[in-house]
Amino acid sequence: MDIYKEIARLNPRQKEAVIHTDGPLLILAGAGSGKTRVITTRTAYLIHTGVNAGSVLAVTFTNKAAREMKERVRSMVRGGGAAPVISTFHSLCLRILRREIERLGYRKDFTIYDTSEQVSLLRNILSDIRFHDKSFKPESILERISRTKNDIARPEAADSDDPIEEASARIYPRYLDALKSMNALDFDDLLLLTLRLFREHPDVLERYRERFRYIMVDEYQDTNRIQYDFIKHLAGQRRNLCVVGDDDQSIYGWRGANLGNILDFEKDYPGTVTVRLEQNYRSFGHILEAANGVITNNRKRMEKSLWTDRGQGPKVNILKAADTEDEAGWVVNRISMIKFERNRPDEDFAIIYRANTFSRPFEEALRRQRIPYSVVGGTSYFENREIRDLAAYLKIIANPSDDLSLLRIANVPKRGLGTGAVCGLSDYSRLSSISLLEAFGRAADVPGLGKKAAGSAEALFRLIGRYREIFGKGREMGRGLHELIGEISYRDYIGEVYKTPETVFRKVENVAGFVDSITHYESVENVPSLQGFLETMALTDLIEQKEEKGGRGVTLISLHSSKGLEFPVVFISGTEEEILPHRKSANSDEGIEEERRLFYVGITRAMNELYITYADHRSKYGKEMQAVPSRFIDEIPEGVIRRLDRFEKLGPEEEKDYAKKCFANIRAILGD
Repeated sequence: MDIYKEIARLNPRQKEAVIHTDGPLLILAGAGSGKTRVITTRTAYLIHTGVNAGSVLAVTFTNKAAREMKERVRSMVRGGGAAPVISTFHSLCLRILRREIERLGYRKDFTIYDTSEQVSLLRNILSDIRFHDKSFKPESILERISRTKNDIARPEAADSDDPIEEASARIYPRYLDALKSMNALDFDDLLLLTLRLFREHPDVLERYRERFRYIMVDEYQDTNRIQYDFIKHLAGQRRNLCVVGDDDQSIYGWRGANLGNILDFEKDYPGTVTVRLEQNYRSFGHILEAANGVITNNRKRMEKSLWTDRGQGPKVNILKAADTEDEAGWVVNRISMIKFERNRPDEDFAIIYRANTFSRPFEEALRRQRIPYSVVGGTSYFENREIRDLAAYLKIIANPSDDLSLLRIANVPKRGLGTGAVCGLSDYSRLSSISLLEAFGRAADVPGLGKKAAGSAEALFRLIGRYREIFGKGREMGRGLHELIGEISYRDYIGEVYKTPETVFRKVENVAGFVDSITHYESVENVPSLQGFLETMALTDLIEQKEEKGGRGVTLISLHSSKGLEFPVVFISGTEEEILPHRKSANSDEGIEEERRLFYVGITRAMNELYITYADHRSKYGKEMQAVPSRFIDEIPEGVIRRLDRFEKLGPEEEKDYAKKCFANIRAILGD
């Protein structure tokens, strides 16, 4: 592909962003303004100008975005040789730690714990210190620990008058010690330890600075404190740093994203060139006027205004429904009418709400009309119990220090190692300062452990050792997993645990799918390894799996999950005070501004038609309560609004037009 022909297709502001190569660059990319095209074209242009491809680093947040960028760059860059590094933050840090982590006192075969494993570890710690206050949920403590890590705070910094904060400060050092003793990291550690590596080992930092001479960061408005510091260290004095983002779409403050990172970029990097991408290629004009009218009410933002040459299109439709059920019924009826009138497929429609708890009435209404739909945000495949069990076997095989994984599968399937036996083995491992797996291997020496339990523990120790050799070869791992499943009779175990044939069949199918996944991994990797497969599993974006559009039928999705997607026809429902803005955000200016940005994100998902609905009454806590329309509706310019009557009828001309379209659709269906 001719890079100059590609650049010629860009609008003037996009071209300006692409050809600016050296020094700090801030690309303010409004919704639907073609930012991915700009980033990938800029990457290809850098390489075309003579920059070594391996010196170019592009960092984003999801595997999906990284894959899309890689494919686009590959299509624009001719020839072989080195390729630019296009990666998520976590994948990049994992790659660095696999090479360098021994400098921090860890082994290179460390395990990455997901949320459920972190919660299990915290439960064990709470039990060890005899912390029996049931009001303290491990998830709440984990949230505070994560926040402390992402703020790069020390354990004592978590101390406060809040009892949960105090408990978290007490547990934090034990949690860190427990992770390190098991040679395990959580997701936050991937970034935190990489930053620590850079700070404590300047030679390592200098090596990566020399390698990555041109850095780009996508979705910069979503970066937190630790990601900000990581990028600043890596950019160094060279300052060839390009960040791309939209402060108006910063909606993840609740999970640590710092809006100030993008707002203060020009101050942090003097001499920054700022390019505003304001031409929108997604939506009609009336939709963009509505979005601009809302977001201009935020004070903390960088000035920009979306525009389009697509034309004005239909006005933004606003409906007041009687109650929750009436709202859902009206929305689904309108979908049915548009489908029939305009012959649109189900996949063209999205119903967007503040949180997944609001999906129920829409699901029921869609079922009544037999309209297929998919709810974004269901249970991930990797969260199924059988997958977690088998993954735990693979983790203890890959990392013999992973006590938590061993605890999970010690008696799965049942092998006579009950709670008492496992506690005895755990106590022995602590007193002897050895891993739990080593304690299993010495089970005959554990005081008070029965002969049968000791035999089972030693048999499991030998099984893990044998499969460690099998998987260590890095080939035919699919066959190895299949043999392991057979040897431990895991399918029989499924039949014992689940009673209905349908559930057993589904669970067995999941197990077969897991074997297929490791076999597929082997087939696409040049140097496959068990550790590599587990990394792929750990870094699979669970959020991405849940949020990707692609299910069959009408999409039901939360506002947060809808970011990055687009649909021809969008319904934003439940646009009421205490829902949007959420009641928890209503007491602070920062909270209201983030909720307004969330509404703005919802509006800008719509390509052709936008409907905004709210109810006069809504059921809360089992009671019908008066609802108040969201303040954000009043911020939409009146000139772009069409207010719908719940019982509105079509006018004579509209009826004629609608009848013609209906007859045309009927003829098309009948093949006339």
